[in-house]
Amino acid sequence: MSEILRVEDLRVYYHLPQGVVKAVDGVSFSLNRGEILGVAGESGSGKSTLALALAGLLRPPAVIESGRIIFNGLDLTRLGEGEWRRLRGRKISMVFQDPSTYLNPVYTSGFQVAEVYEAHRGGRISRYMDLVKDLYRKVKMADPERRVHSYPHQMSGGMKQRVLISMAIAEKPDLIIADEPTSALDVTIQAEIIELLREIRAETGSSIIFITHDLALLLEIADRIMIMYAGKIVELGRSSEIREKPLHPYTRGLLSVLKPERKQKLASIPGSIPSLIDPPKGCRFHPRCPMAMPECSRIEPKTIKVNGRIVSCLLYEG
Repeated sequence: MSEILRVEDLRVYYHLPQGVVKAVDGVSFSLNRGEILGVAGESGSGKSTLALALAGLLRPPAVIESGRIIFNGLDLTRLGEGEWRRLRGRKISMVFQDPSTYLNPVYTSGFQVAEVYEAHRGGRISRYMDLVKDLYRKVKMADPERRVHSYPHQMSGGMKQRVLISMAIAEKPDLIIADEPTSALDVTIQAEIIELLREIRAETGSSIIFITHDLALLLEIADRIMIMYAGKIVELGRSSEIREKPLHPYTRGLLSVLKPERKQKLASIPGSIPSLIDPPKGCRFHPRCPMAMPECSRIEPKTIKVNGRIVSCLLYEG
């Protein structure tokens, strides 16, 4: 598999009056063509900030402090907004968490999808309506002939999410970033959206970064899974390896919440994500870690390879 995306030591900080929030703090990974990479972690781990950086959608007070995002050989951190407008939607697209927030209530769904074609091909919106209907059929939208004329308030949550997915796949991009695309949907519709993304990957060959706090979902859809905690990657490996033999104590904690042992109380990870303005010294997970050693509060773990997997934990050093 050839590489389509490489992120090198990326640091994204929010400069606030109360201090600097290090939301993404030295993140490095790669993505292959046609691969689905899952990104998991609790709220506040830096997942959505990473997604916005990859899509060129960061706004002040967020700043890329350092690092590179190499997409098809192009360093995205050096692009101006005009260059991003030509790239976004055509080569890189994004599916957002809550479709109601991102759909304009005063325009029909079909008009809003057709705007993607207009932005990259020019011409009138009306000339693209047949293409929009074809997209709606592809994403299994019920009654596409009618739904292109529907306003967002006339559509269910699942339908609106299909509209966003239609926007994302309109120009057959190389990379689709899906940021919590199923969190606002019920379980049945979640399963349909997951299957739809699988089919899109198989048909178009697009790579997908699927971001969620729901590790169980990622174990179903992702080829590899990246676990983030407090702005850093703590583990990255194939889904089957993560499921069967998690290495990092945080990953183990997330899995134990999903699969509690029989006759035991529902598992939980004590405490909460630390402040990213003043994170703990050493390993950022050590205040919550059941396997913490004295040195974990003093020494920041390196990111190392263990049996082809990436992990950041002192348990595996030296």
